[in-house]
Formats: sequence, structure tokens, C-alpha cells
Amino acid sequence: NLPVTAGLTLGLFAKHGLDLDVRYTRGSKMLSDALLDGSCDLGVLSADDVVYEVETRRADLFMFMGLHAGILSLIARPGVRTARELAGGRLGVDDPASGFALVAHKILSVLGLPRAQYETLSAGGHELRAQALLDGKIDAALLTPPFTLELSARGFTSLARAQDHVPKYQASCGVTTRRWAGEHSDALVAYIRAYRESLQWTLDPANREAAVAHLAGEFGLKPELAGPTYDALADPTDGLFPDAALDVAGIQAVLHLRVEAGLLTAPPPAPSKYFDASYFRRALELNR
Repeated sequence: NLPVTAGLTLGLFAKHGLDLDVRYTRGSKMLSDALLDGSCDLGVLSADDVVYEVETRRADLFMFMGLHAGILSLIARPGVRTARELAGGRLGVDDPASGFALVAHKILSVLGLPRAQYETLSAGGHELRAQALLDGKIDAALLTPPFTLELSARGFTSLARAQDHVPKYQASCGVTTRRWAGEHSDALVAYIRAYRESLQWTLDPANREAAVAHLAGEFGLKPELAGPTYDALADPTDGLFPDAALDVAGIQAVLHLRVEAGLLTAPPPAPSKYFDASYFRRALELNR
């Protein structure tokens, strides 16, 4: 969310004629429902959430912009040093049928722990999963900074980075409904332009100090967490996508994981079923 909140502070969204009302949700299901019932116009979901909603509910959702590949790490409770020590334990996920759950299952399988040897529990979004770990309600979860950093500082174990096991993956995306986009195409294009402008500011090393201060102030991060969180977001190999374009190969990886999990039949639909890049292309053309 840093490019959005920083862009609001810098006046970049206002520059493009947008007045954003930012609301936080407690998980992908809550946000999907908000988009579909019109209480929210734009949102951030994983590509897998979009596939899930389209395939199970025929939801009128599509991806229009790519944010990042997850910046995910598998974190386990203190004392756990290998994935196999989680046998009989509890993996916390947003939704058992969601993409990050599938990524977690794949990582644990590669690390030698079959899915049948642990329980998968719904624990909500990143903040809620981190709290569930702290409270001892779950034993492991896929998380992002700053939660990974804070838990590691408290003695929790980082077992693996998702990037090392699923190198191509489209995680968070800009998402809306085709209905809203069709009625507000200029606003959607303006949002993409403003986001990309803010993203450019965010990733500029000259703005690191200001971006870190913004993270600390906007999200209440401790100073010792704000800097490393920014560095993770700005990591050129595992951070925010520097151009905000969708990773089509990453969407294909999402589909393959769902096929492996038995949630889609082979061959899966083409990635183009779930995204529309025309608004992104319009935004690029206006910036030339």
C-alpha cells in the first residue's frame, strides 16, 4: 500500500483528479464482496483470488495492474527449525482455497512435509495471521514484511522465501469489476497513472529516507522495522514491480498451482480470461 498512501500524501492522486477513500479489509473474501456489491470500486487481491472468484462465483472481477509477486516468507513458531518439525501442526492461511495457501503447501511439500501431515486453518489476512502466530493459535504462515521482520526479531523462524520455490508468481494485483471499469474508464486510467507516478517516487533511492518516514508514520511501524520494510518493498528481485505491469507468466503459474491442487481441470483457461490490460496500455500511451 505504500505507493497509494505516499501518493495521497504527495498529492499525486489529486493531481490526476482522484479523491481516494482508503478502507482496509480483514481478508480476500471481505474485499471481493465489497467490490462485487459496489461498496468499494478498486481493490488489491491476489491473482489467485480473482481466479477463485471468477471460477466459483462467476464474479465480475478482473486484474488491471500488477503490484508484486508476494514478498512472502514462510514463518514458523519459535523452536521450529525445519518444515518436518511442523508435522501435526497448524498452518494459518487467509482461505484454504486461496493462492497463498497453495504456495505454502507447495513450499512445505518441497521441504519434505506432505499436506496430510498438518492442519490448514483459516486465520485471515497478513496482520491476523501474524497475530495468530504470536498468540500460539497456529504454528506457521506465509507472511510479508513488516510482520516477517517483527516475528523474526521475536524468535520466530523463517523457513523459506516463496520466491525460491515459486520464482514466477503473480500475487497482489489491482482489481475491479468490468461493470465499474466500463462506466469509469477514465478514472481507472487516471488511477493507474497516479499509482505508477507514486511508485516511481517510492522506488527512487533518493526518496528512501522520506519513504521510510512515511511508513513509520502512516502504518505505525517502529523505526527498526520501517527501514527494512522499505528495503523489502524496493528489492528489485522480490519487491514491488517497478512498472506495475501484470506478470502473465506469473498468472499462468497461479493457474498451474490450482490444477496441481485439483481446483481447476487441465488444461486451465488462458490467463487472459482474468485480466484486461487495455486500461494499462491507455495509461502508458497518455504518459508518452
